[in-house]
Amino acid sequence: MRASANLDSTSVSVTPGSTATVQVTVRNSSDTVEAYKIEVLGEPAEWARVDPAEITLYPAGSMTVAVTFAPPRSAQVPAGERPFGVRVVPSEYPDATVVQEGVLTVEPFQELTAQLQPGSRSGLKQGRFRIDTDNHGNVSEAMSFAAADATDQLTFVLKPQEAVVANGTRSEARLTVRSRRWLWWGAPRELPFTAEVRPDGNRVIALEGRFIQRPIISAGLLKLLAALLALLLLLLALWFGLVRPAVNSAAKEAVDAEAVQARAAEQAALATTPPDPTPTATPKPTGAGNGNQQGGNGESGAGDGTGTGTGTGVAGGQQFSAAIQFRTNTGGSAERSFTVPDDQTFLLTDFLVDNVQGDEGTLRVTANEVPVVTYGLENFRNQDYHSVTPIRVPAGAKVSMLVTCRRPGTPANANPASQCRESLYLNGVMIKNKKRN
Repeated sequence: MRASANLDSTSVSVTPGSTATVQVTVRNSSDTVEAYKIEVLGEPAEWARVDPAEITLYPAGSMTVAVTFAPPRSAQVPAGERPFGVRVVPSEYPDATVVQEGVLTVEPFQELTAQLQPGSRSGLKQGRFRIDTDNHGNVSEAMSFAAADATDQLTFVLKPQEAVVANGTRSEARLTVRSRRWLWWGAPRELPFTAEVRPDGNRVIALEGRFIQRPIISAGLLKLLAALLALLLLLLALWFGLVRPAVNSAAKEAVDAEAVQARAAEQAALATTPPDPTPTATPKPTGAGNGNQQGGNGESGAGDGTGTGTGTGVAGGQQFSAAIQFRTNTGGSAERSFTVPDDQTFLLTDFLVDNVQGDEGTLRVTANEVPVVTYGLENFRNQDYHSVTPIRVPAGAKVSMLVTCRRPGTPANANPASQCRESLYLNGVMIKNKKRN
């Protein structure tokens, strides 16, 4: 044997962040001078320091070497026992290495930190917080959570209420804070509270927080509602004070204007009617003028029709109506007329054109050979015409309807027609002409 080594203690304890030293005595058992290298084996080697790490001994000489262990104060160095060895290696004869073994015990330490996130929160009725707990010690910690307020105006819900946090890890607990009553209006109300983290061993970590309760009806909303109410009152004042009287005045003026126009038209009609100097019995209604009424063949088609008339007595003449009805072949045109009797004058006030089949083509109405209106048949089924000033048709003159049939239509609930079919209904006053001497 070239060397021997002895530990003054095979068991040593150390608290992370501090140091522990063990003495090793090395003896040269050979008969020559020898150099030795001393090193530590096992997990504790990364925290160990040998002083001195190399020595030289004469035969039968010895020296004591200090081995110092200094584990860091970190959660990454768990508490517990760790075996180690001290190896002595001769320089000339490395095969004659000597190893002495021992046990290093890393003592536990506890270090917890906690934070309330956020420290302050606002809401109408409740706020949500989070308790973050970090275990910086080298052992697991079992803990519980609690919260309270001094005025008992809040309630608390914690999830979870208990937790086990391993060394080097974080625990998160959700905290919901609720106010016991609503705040309807006024300034926001500040409600302080305390959250607690309670590890084993009667330790308590207190965290201060605030819940700021906002009113349901804020000052800004009250101002907005007041502004809207003022605007509504202003609009109502404008309506009843300015707009409504103006609308009523305009409507009244429009009604008065219509009444004036109606009276003017009536007076104009009476002015154009010659007076009848001799009172006579009410004349009989005049029928269809000349009886047969005028008709004829179109350019490429033919038509047939009938005309009728009735009358009732009115002041200054007879209320009179007549009808013209006829059919026209496809592609052709035809004209039918009502002829005013020789001794009378017809005041045409309105007429109705009826396109019962929905034919296509054109229809023109003339009075005393003067065009009154022209219609496209496809644009209507019936169309009425009213004249503010009656159209005067003298004795012997005609009110005519000329129809050009492009395509017959289809009557309701019937098959398509083979001819166009139109009707003209006349209304007005028939006045008997004054006899001349």
